[in-house]
Amino acid sequence: MDVRRREFQVSECTEDRVTVRKEWRHLTEPQQQEFLDALQCLMDKPAQSGLTATTSRFSDLQALHRGMTNTAYADIIHHVGQFLPWHRYYMHIYETLLRDECGFTGSIPWWNEQLDADSGNMWQSPMWGADAFGGNGTGSDLCVTDGRFANMTLHIGPEDEDTDYCLRRAWDGESAIANANSTALAMCNSYDTYSPWWDCVSNIPHKGVHTYIGGVMSDIKSSPGDPIFFMHHMYVDRIWWLWQNEDPVNRLYDISGPTVNQTANVEPAGGWQNATLHYELSSFEIMPNVTIGDIMDTKGGYLCYEYE
Repeated sequence: MDVRRREFQVSECTEDRVTVRKEWRHLTEPQQQEFLDALQCLMDKPAQSGLTATTSRFSDLQALHRGMTNTAYADIIHHVGQFLPWHRYYMHIYETLLRDECGFTGSIPWWNEQLDADSGNMWQSPMWGADAFGGNGTGSDLCVTDGRFANMTLHIGPEDEDTDYCLRRAWDGESAIANANSTALAMCNSYDTYSPWWDCVSNIPHKGVHTYIGGVMSDIKSSPGDPIFFMHHMYVDRIWWLWQNEDPVNRLYDISGPTVNQTANVEPAGGWQNATLHYELSSFEIMPNVTIGDIMDTKGGYLCYEYE
């Protein structure tokens, strides 16, 4: 076993424990509805985090994401080396709440954005249907008025505000396609070391799809208010998982990049620091902190999953 893996492994991940995250279209209709029911359960459960403006367990997740962009040194989860590790940890928290607090036992779904971008129709997936996540926003406020979360009211955001507003979307399919298609992904995957690779993924397929779904998803701080956020970030995590497994000897524990968003131009005491395997990832005590090293391998012990 790789010495780095041994150091950060928390418990055994055996083949019988591995869960498989599946693309939305590969779930049966009952499985899709079971997942949506569990997600609704999080929205119906009372908040527990104590974070500002939270009204439900689901909003605890939204507040957590916003809180990580409002630290003493501004944003520490975007444009930083721990961007992908922190969001992998965040997806694990999301999955844990669904399973432990809402009894979900199925596969956690993701959205194959490259498939839809390459088809020329970014919004062709049935996940956008009236029996699933709903479609584009309508009317002057661009509110989502169909789907399981139709007319949903959010209380966290936009950005640093705490206001009541609707779940909004403002699709720009052409621009989303340009950021999510095979050409865009191949450009990122041409890099064989983490630093340029994560920067490319962060700024093109990740940011591009956020921006061009629009509405709540385009709000860098409060975007998890749209349940589609988690479908998108499961996909981004899968991109990373695939890249790691193309060359696991060199990539599985490859990490680098600043730990503070340098675009904020606020240099922390002691100067800029680089992300390492020992860097601690926090969730404001929603779950115990972990290190980057703990979550680099999706089957390393602390985590135990793969993608189809």
